[in-house]
Amino acid sequence: MGNRVLREFRSIAITITGSIILLSLINTKVFAMAKVQQKSMENTLYSDEKLLVDKISYNFTDPKRGYIIIFLKDEEKGNILEESYTYLKEVISLNNITDSRIRYVKRVIGIPGDEINIEYGNVYVNGEMLYEDYIKGETYSRDIKFPLIVRENELFVLGDNREVSKDSRDFGTIKIEQVEGRAIFRVSSLERFGVLK
Repeated sequence: MGNRVLREFRSIAITITGSIILLSLINTKVFAMAKVQQKSMENTLYSDEKLLVDKISYNFTDPKRGYIIIFLKDEEKGNILEESYTYLKEVISLNNITDSRIRYVKRVIGIPGDEINIEYGNVYVNGEMLYEDYIKGETYSRDIKFPLIVRENELFVLGDNREVSKDSRDFGTIKIEQVEGRAIFRVSSLERFGVLK
């Protein structure tokens, strides 16, 4: 009787542990949920909306112009073991340890080799003005000198709410290694539920 209970307990413990490990791998390397906490992407995304993030594609390809990405502010993402460890600490912590890294949600405007210019409230990529029907407000240059060339392994990113967004006009280009994934789906109220463009 005692051995059977012990075997059952061991089986349950292995199942739970395996599930947590599998969930951490899926959450860190395949898909994850993220919550918008800024106004910099309005009217595309609003504060408190939840996003489904594809985290596996950028292990094989680089971000493309127009994609909405999530990236770490001042650091590169870790490898699978580091990211899994961070997630597991959140799941099993008794001290409510959370991942305190700062993340931004922005749109990719320039990829390596692109020349970016901002003039008269418009954005130009390789000499052609972008038609941006998704933006809110005017686009003006700030601390960064334009035109600029996006270097290898870097991206130029902007928020859709151009007058309030802190983005590459303030802190310059970001490294591709900072990118955690692409926001692909909005999980929100019924009328805003759907695929992101």
